[in-house]
Amino acid sequence: MRAPLLALSFLFGLLAATLTADESAVMKRGVTLFTDRDYFIDEMPDAVKDLPFHRTSIEKTDVTVTKAGTLFALTPTIRPKASSQEDTLRGAGFSKVDAPEVQFFPGEVNRVSLYRKAVKAGERFQFKKMVLLVLADGAALQEMDGLTPSVITNPGAEFQDDARSGAMIIGMDRTAKGRIWGCWTGTGDKPDGYFLLATSDDDGATWSKPRVAVGPRMEAAQKVSGALVGNLWTDPKGRLWLFFDQQLGDPQKRITNWFMRCDDPDAAEPVWSTPVMFAEGCTLNKPTVLKDGTWLLPVSDWHQKTCRVFESTDEGASWKERGSLQFPDWEYDEHMMIELKDGRLWMLARTKGQPHESFSNDGGKTWSTPKQAATVQNVNARFFLRRLKSGRILLVKNGSPAERLPKRTHMSAWLSEDEGQTWKGGLLLDERNAVSYPDGFEAPDGLIHILYDWNRHSDAEILVAKFREEDVLAGKIVSKDAKLLMLANKATGPKPEKLYNGIELPDQWPPRFREASDAVMEVPYLKKKPKVIPIDLGRQLFVDDLLIEKTTLKRTFHQAKKFEGNPIFKAETELEKKLNNVVYLGQGGVFYEPKEKLFKMFYTAGWRGPLALATSPDLKTWTRPELGLHGGNLLLPEGAAWSNGAGTSAGTDNALWYDSHASDPKERIKYLTCWSHVPKDQQLPGLTHSLQVSDGVTWSRPVPCTTPAGDYGSIFYNPFRKKWVQSIKQDGPRGRSRYYVESDTFLEGADWDKAVYWTNADAKDKPEPAGGYAGNPQEGDPPQLYSLAAVAYESLMIGMHQIHRGPNNGICSKGGFPKLTDLELGFSRDGFHWDRPDRRGFIRGERREGAWDRAYLHTTTGVFVVLDDQLVFPYCAYSGDAGGGRGDIYGGASIGLATLRRDGFASMDGSGELTTRPVKFKGKHLFANVDGEVRVELLDEAGKIIRSSKVASGDQTKLKVEWADASDLSDQSGKNVKFRFHLTKGSLYAFWVTSDENGASGGYVGAGGPAFNGVRDTSN
Repeated sequence: MRAPLLALSFLFGLLAATLTADESAVMKRGVTLFTDRDYFIDEMPDAVKDLPFHRTSIEKTDVTVTKAGTLFALTPTIRPKASSQEDTLRGAGFSKVDAPEVQFFPGEVNRVSLYRKAVKAGERFQFKKMVLLVLADGAALQEMDGLTPSVITNPGAEFQDDARSGAMIIGMDRTAKGRIWGCWTGTGDKPDGYFLLATSDDDGATWSKPRVAVGPRMEAAQKVSGALVGNLWTDPKGRLWLFFDQQLGDPQKRITNWFMRCDDPDAAEPVWSTPVMFAEGCTLNKPTVLKDGTWLLPVSDWHQKTCRVFESTDEGASWKERGSLQFPDWEYDEHMMIELKDGRLWMLARTKGQPHESFSNDGGKTWSTPKQAATVQNVNARFFLRRLKSGRILLVKNGSPAERLPKRTHMSAWLSEDEGQTWKGGLLLDERNAVSYPDGFEAPDGLIHILYDWNRHSDAEILVAKFREEDVLAGKIVSKDAKLLMLANKATGPKPEKLYNGIELPDQWPPRFREASDAVMEVPYLKKKPKVIPIDLGRQLFVDDLLIEKTTLKRTFHQAKKFEGNPIFKAETELEKKLNNVVYLGQGGVFYEPKEKLFKMFYTAGWRGPLALATSPDLKTWTRPELGLHGGNLLLPEGAAWSNGAGTSAGTDNALWYDSHASDPKERIKYLTCWSHVPKDQQLPGLTHSLQVSDGVTWSRPVPCTTPAGDYGSIFYNPFRKKWVQSIKQDGPRGRSRYYVESDTFLEGADWDKAVYWTNADAKDKPEPAGGYAGNPQEGDPPQLYSLAAVAYESLMIGMHQIHRGPNNGICSKGGFPKLTDLELGFSRDGFHWDRPDRRGFIRGERREGAWDRAYLHTTTGVFVVLDDQLVFPYCAYSGDAGGGRGDIYGGASIGLATLRRDGFASMDGSGELTTRPVKFKGKHLFANVDGEVRVELLDEAGKIIRSSKVASGDQTKLKVEWADASDLSDQSGKNVKFRFHLTKGSLYAFWVTSDENGASGGYVGAGGPAFNGVRDTSN
């Protein structure tokens, strides 16, 4: 047996285990209550004595009802510190039973009340700590684990037409009593797809709202997701089958094939069986029933690029593989089978070129060598092939059988009376572009129904065509009950956001299904790049391959160079020296204020001391201005407790963003305050952070963040999408990690209930080697993501990842030296997904005793500023010297600078060529950041040279490219073109097209700089 099938059988075992009842889970005194705690039943209400209960984790209950009945629920009665879920139970439809409160297990907070609900099959219940469900009146439950697909029998608002942006046809079939079931995806052709099933009881004239949703990913813990292909089929016994694919949550992302069945599809409330996985691969087309009664099901294994045929000889009770083959020029297979009159099986399959065919003489066990189909051509798309009761074969495709159209257009129906040798008729169902993927059935009276889609991601319509064989043969509608262009469904929700660079965000944004793992974060836009990239905004950097079609140059990533005069700012005031000899940017920021022509540094004066301000004209000489507020240069006095919630003290471990162009000066300062570093008796339950705004003198009342979090949060502004982002720290399976919240206005970002898991240190982040850090002879701890700050630069976001390499706080505290964190870069073109190709450490701690930046490096909000032709990165580091000869884990913090060439994160080096992918622009002048000799060619999309430049050489961060014919690029505005750079012994860092003859890119410049009137590189 093949290895993948062995793995599959193991998964079958896991699924079976989830369905096995725990016979010991009966409501009796002394019985174990939970799977993860040694708690035993002490007392219980009389109503549930001796009944079976669902034993699950004390922390979480997630079940689906598989058989109707009654569910009782026990949860702590509401009282201080009790984990009561009474409100959640009421919201789920449970009613409180008039029964005395009982001592469920020892502890005052574990006195419980009883709730009850009559439940139906398909209902799903999710509760947090703690709910115990007791079963009565035949009720049965299935534990929802990561390997169980989601099936929702009453889809809510998020599945309705006005909430969805796309739709792709899956399939359609008819029940014995005439109900039509249709299926389409809820997202269009996207990897996060799911199925929606709707019905029509008037022969397709009107359709219900979604009755079932299959495969939507509901939470990060799910290991299967993305129902994208499948079909509906009514078997000879009248039972309705749904075949659907699910992607396994393993590194190989294997695709698995599932089915569920409805034995009463005409009922007012049809009941679907529990999903069953039966194969690797996926099914897109309906089964074929052979003359001997065997059912043959097409299954395509996309990983093995193998076309498989499964059989059932017991009316679907079991399925097994009967045969397989591989088609040349593979493209999903999407194969269909017809049993010919001479007993052979004829298979047609989709390939990248023309459709191919194969024949079997032994019922599908073996197949002939595939060849291009003799009588059927088609655009690269699905088609529909089916035997009719008349004996004719129906073919529905784009265009006539003998033509391969350039687009998915002219959906047409054809008939063959000679087993597919020739085709007759030709009924045009829909002549528009972007009509595709027909599927359907023939009713008992001979009326043929075809379901297809039109413009999946824009118009997003699912349509029905009804016709008879005489209509096909006549090439026009001649029968009275035929009708075309019947609308079955239209997704009318907001369309996915398309970014300035052509990247389209997924429907679900921000992505909510990330989870902690060692896996390197996938970057979707680097896997599926835009066909054409607009480059009007900012310099175009070569930090990844988004812009590159082909090249012979080699990419080099560059590290920042530390300033020789470091540290440029250290503890000098009495308070700063007293509080551990510390000035630190524990997410304080350095920003340029163009009106005052000064750099402003917002820092903490002393370890967890007050918020202070320093200013500088050049980043090297700093002044502590007298503000006249709280003494000296203090903006907010020391104070770590929430107190009365007035927001008039500094808190601890905060983040500050200086918005020099805020429309309201009172909101120029955005402040994320941490309140968690005070004695427990001064803490408010659940409150760890708040947001507030200020002009530097008066401060708004803080808005409490809704969910507790760890210290060292950060904030940044994504100007490409005009969103404020909260970078939230939490501990998890990968240690310190980050959650993400975005909002249109800053204070709205306090709703941390909307946070999604974001990112963590991964397998490429390596521990500190043994002996690498003075004071810790052992290998460092597994790396963690201590913090993440970001800023917009030119045409992308730059993220500074603070990677913690140990040792742990206990070792550092005992030894009196700082923990080790390094600063590493990440690049993002959508503001969420980070590409982190270089893990050497962009700015590293020196690791030696006595060094001012020995360890514990912090970035700033704003990350860097632009000064002359350099990017300057202020950073904070710790020596461990707390003053007076005392060593401390949080002692001796100072601030220094590190520099990098403008655009210098990465360069394309050597002697050779680089050709961009298709780009478009509105400007007319081409500039480049280059060191060496360069010549540029402008190409059309086909690669034909439009014009060439003169040769230029030198080391320039803003080189204007002069064309040999003395022209500019204005005649190419809005067109799709490519640039080909010829480089001789040099380095290419960036290029851009602008309307400004002096080279202003229009892009973003980090936290600003003296050359700019804000945070953009504009001509004014």
